[in-house]
Amino acid sequence: MALLEVKNIMKSFGRTEVLKNISFSLEKGEVLAIIGSSGSGKTTLLRCINFLETPQGGIISVNNEVLFDAADPLKKREKEIRKNRLHFGMVFQQFNLFPQYTVFENLVLAPKLLAKEKLKEEGSYRGATSYKDAVEGIRAEAEQLLKKVGLSEKRDEYPCNLSGGQQQRVAIARALALNPDVLCFDEPTSALDPELTGEVLNVIKGLKSSDSTMVVVTHEISFARDVADRVIFMADGVIEEEGTPQQVIENPQSPRTQAFLSRFNQYSD
Repeated sequence: MALLEVKNIMKSFGRTEVLKNISFSLEKGEVLAIIGSSGSGKTTLLRCINFLETPQGGIISVNNEVLFDAADPLKKREKEIRKNRLHFGMVFQQFNLFPQYTVFENLVLAPKLLAKEKLKEEGSYRGATSYKDAVEGIRAEAEQLLKKVGLSEKRDEYPCNLSGGQQQRVAIARALALNPDVLCFDEPTSALDPELTGEVLNVIKGLKSSDSTMVVVTHEISFARDVADRVIFMADGVIEEEGTPQQVIENPQSPRTQAFLSRFNQYSD
């Protein structure tokens, strides 16, 4: 059974169709890379999956539970959408860390707010029945996440004192802090200098070994080839080609995919 199912997603801005009946599924532990030229709809698709944009058509399901159905007004309510976002962790191009908080505070802020809400509504949060116990668990997990991304020594620093690569690693840890079902990345290295790109990609590679399920919009074709289980190539709002990295990147069938990858190969040479 697929962990994530996306069916017939459609999104327009005014008269411009950006996504045209996009469908795919993702198994638990899989890494899906989405590649394509600028304007192909990659980021809009990711934002629809994360409920940062509302599609005009389609269905999104996680663990066989329908989270969004464009035909069902109840599924479009803001309270439902906020709850559904918890299934997804989002790592943006520009890090989006809170500059007034330390690295550690950036990691624990959202879980502490969620713990208050869950304790009030359900009486427990991750097995804890008091806010004090919940915070203790949140802080312990934050320490482990900082260790996972190699930034334990930076826990009390502010974002302005970190390199771009370090800030993005903090952003990854922060996304993981809410234990999402699916971790999403929107061009996670596009704002980084080339020498800092490797450290972020290595963290993402490490997450694959920990059974994380990920959707990565990326222009790093070599990363998609080496790390992804499946690759989608998008063009003009449709999935032009989909398959394993060997199928899509090493042996593309679509002329549009071939043309896109030939430009990459020329650049990389």
